[in-house]
Amino acid sequence: MSENANLFESVENVEIKLSRTKTWSGLETEPAYFPKERDEAYTKNLGDPGSFPFTRGAYPQMYRSRMWTLRNIVGYGSPEDTRQGLEMVLASGGTGVSIVPDPLTTQSVDADHPAFAPEVGLEGCSLPTLRDAERLLDGVDLAKVDTAWHWGAMAYPLIASVHAKRGQPLSTLQGSNMPDMLQQTLCGWGKHLVPAEFGHRIAVDEIEFSVRNSPKWALGMPQAYDLRERGLSPAGEIALGMAMINKTMEDLIERGLTVDQVAPSLAWVSTSDIDFFEEVAKFRALRRYWARTMKERFGSQDVRAQRLRIACHTSGKSLVYKQPLNNLTRTAIQGLAALCGGVQSLEACTFDEPVCVPTHEARELATRQQQILANEVGAARVADPFGGSYYVEALTDQVEAEAIAMLTRIEKVGLIEAIASGQIEQMMDDFNFELQREMDSGERIMVGVNRFVPEDEPSPTRFKFDRTNTYAHIRRFSELKQQRDQGLWSTALNKVHTVVRDGNNPMQAMIDAFIADASIGEIWGTVRVAYGHPFDPYGHLQAPLSYT
Repeated sequence: MSENANLFESVENVEIKLSRTKTWSGLETEPAYFPKERDEAYTKNLGDPGSFPFTRGAYPQMYRSRMWTLRNIVGYGSPEDTRQGLEMVLASGGTGVSIVPDPLTTQSVDADHPAFAPEVGLEGCSLPTLRDAERLLDGVDLAKVDTAWHWGAMAYPLIASVHAKRGQPLSTLQGSNMPDMLQQTLCGWGKHLVPAEFGHRIAVDEIEFSVRNSPKWALGMPQAYDLRERGLSPAGEIALGMAMINKTMEDLIERGLTVDQVAPSLAWVSTSDIDFFEEVAKFRALRRYWARTMKERFGSQDVRAQRLRIACHTSGKSLVYKQPLNNLTRTAIQGLAALCGGVQSLEACTFDEPVCVPTHEARELATRQQQILANEVGAARVADPFGGSYYVEALTDQVEAEAIAMLTRIEKVGLIEAIASGQIEQMMDDFNFELQREMDSGERIMVGVNRFVPEDEPSPTRFKFDRTNTYAHIRRFSELKQQRDQGLWSTALNKVHTVVRDGNNPMQAMIDAFIADASIGEIWGTVRVAYGHPFDPYGHLQAPLSYT
């Protein structure tokens, strides 16, 4: 066990705390402020914080009773490298363990794939097997420590396999991931790697299995952050995200679950962009529309299903390569907007994200930024501080109305058809085209991009790490393939294929396959074959079994 295992154990008891309810000059403040009279319109459209429709916040006293989780993402190189980075984050005051796998892992591509091996661990942690996840999580009790995985379909079965192999029941597993495969279809993977219907089916499988077997596991669904970064307005984020939620909920209800069983396990993964007041309005409109949809469309009777939790990451797309220290200002404003909008967890981008994988200095500054917001700025002092603002209330109504109009158009076509036919991507392309047109014409100004561009500046510091561990990691992966029990391995993969082919939920079979030392590429490829797709979408590898 690592000497720093106790650092992870301490996370369950660590949180940033509200240190002061007075203003900096000494004026005492209330947990929330209200109109002199609560008329019908107030009750219907706003409600007090913690009350339906939750426009003003998920909880009555918001951060006075439940502070947000301060998160800081980490991921690079081998499992040992990322482990070291996580320990540095926790030592500097981070209160969450958020792990970013490398793009190969998130695409379920093995570390020895002939087309991509040089990219192993370059932009995240390489985790192709259960053995690698064990190295990363050495001494971390997954029943006590809440680990967050920036990852889609394969995160849950891999982490669940670590927990199960340790002899612990899946019902005690804590953590979260983002099973939204439709957003990956739209945000870089494309329908070649994840056809819309295939991706949606896998997401529904994981949510169903997790809700039934691991109620403490949270599901980041929809993963609206990437959708927004791909090219959507705040209203578009709500519209497309709710279209995904509505379709997913309908399919889960068909499988025998209820909205009150599913929705409390979901958390909306959102971004906070640079237009401060519009982002505050978005969070308020989003919570209201979610509450009304769960109650009025799906018949929810449980307030936990109607009360949306929001996980927020500040906008990477808004950051600028030139003069990267300016990004500290951008992320501070975005973080303040998220807190004024009432999110439950916050990850602040590091200032050097446009330059490289975050340096340790930049990651520590991102943590300090949230500590300043919590302890000096007073961001946590009052629930819904902009409630009653003529401007923000009007913006909230406008964002919601535009979102409803867009959602209606999407659902008229049908979500899966709208994605498969390219209509959603066209909508995103149109948004990006208009943004670029405004940039080119000077109608939209970005400092360091189209105005106030420095003529000369020193090259920014880039993150570097020793690749020795990565090369050892790849060698270890190849050795495992030769040394594992071939009988157990082939039986487990055949079981995955049979379960998927017969139309059943494959999550338990995937967990068992990881325990039998099947790799992530082998398991995902087997699922693909059972769905009628090629084993390797890149066309270099043949399936390792003929499948029976």
